[in-house]
Amino acid sequence: MRRRIGVLFVLLLFGLSGCGFKDIDKRFFVVAIGIDQGKEKQYKVSLKLAIPRHRIEPGHAAFQIISQEADTISEALELMNSNVDKELDLGHSKIFIIGRNLANDELLTKTDWIFRGSDVQRIEYMALANPSAEEILEASPRSERVPADSLILSFGHEKIGSSLAVTEYLYDFYNRMFELGKDPFLPVISKKGKSFEVNQVALFNKKELKMVTQPGQTELFSQLVRKPSNFVVSVKKDHLRYSLLIQSFTYRYQIQTPKQQSPILQMDIKVRGRIQEANQALFDKNWGEIERVAEKNIENRYKNLLESMQKHQIDPIGFGLHYMARNHYGKKEWELWQEIYSKMKFNITVDLEIESTGIIK
Repeated sequence: MRRRIGVLFVLLLFGLSGCGFKDIDKRFFVVAIGIDQGKEKQYKVSLKLAIPRHRIEPGHAAFQIISQEADTISEALELMNSNVDKELDLGHSKIFIIGRNLANDELLTKTDWIFRGSDVQRIEYMALANPSAEEILEASPRSERVPADSLILSFGHEKIGSSLAVTEYLYDFYNRMFELGKDPFLPVISKKGKSFEVNQVALFNKKELKMVTQPGQTELFSQLVRKPSNFVVSVKKDHLRYSLLIQSFTYRYQIQTPKQQSPILQMDIKVRGRIQEANQALFDKNWGEIERVAEKNIENRYKNLLESMQKHQIDPIGFGLHYMARNHYGKKEWELWQEIYSKMKFNITVDLEIESTGIIK
């Protein structure tokens, strides 16, 4: 009886299908994807393919860039798949880059494939390329050890200590595209010789690019979005110049809508830090006066950034979502918020405490 059961079990094994996994040497690992406006077709899709090496050394990252124009992204990928000798594996892609020329209008339509693609990870980084995604993918800094490593690390937690590092994930970008009261944004990667730099942020409404921050504004935007610590604030008054290393940063805000008056956004910011650099000795200075000068400087910088975003009718911080979550007026709440936001005044209050001059007398 046992022998019959054993024979039957062996026969059943012949009916099982084999593993569909393809060997590594039969696949191309795509580590980064870029999309630009095509010259002849609507899209130009570029892929950065990693070429395996037995030794990993800085400046010797082996990669291949392939590009294809088509009227749809899916068609471009299918054509590229037929032009290489291995299957394209998109599951290892860590960053998705959109060319600047695609961001001018109909952003949702042009990113539809990104959100639907079953092979695309929802935790991919997203960025805007200047001037084009293909040029950014071709960049290979001398410090790069593996293909696209420098791009990925620029947005990962390893680089998050930079006050200019603004990270955006695919899932968050998707949510912002549909969430009323919270607009999308993307960090901007600009070509710089054989390398690149990331010190700007592109701000969108739900359809198109509306504003690109300057490096100074990027730093402020990063603080509002991420609430980081260990960033530097430079202050100047008359002949005194000094830099503060901010070690603690928190803020709260409240939206006030008094009757017969303009709506007000009251933002209270608390910062703690120490003086990192100064052109004069500060031991005998009035620290209270130094703090007041810095507070006024910081208040004006935040107010200018918020007013710039208001002027372009964009809200990446999420003030609208905050307001609608606390005030329910049915179907009219979105229209009401738009009216409030267009008339809103910003009242910024900064509480700065200098804990030390950074050196011992």
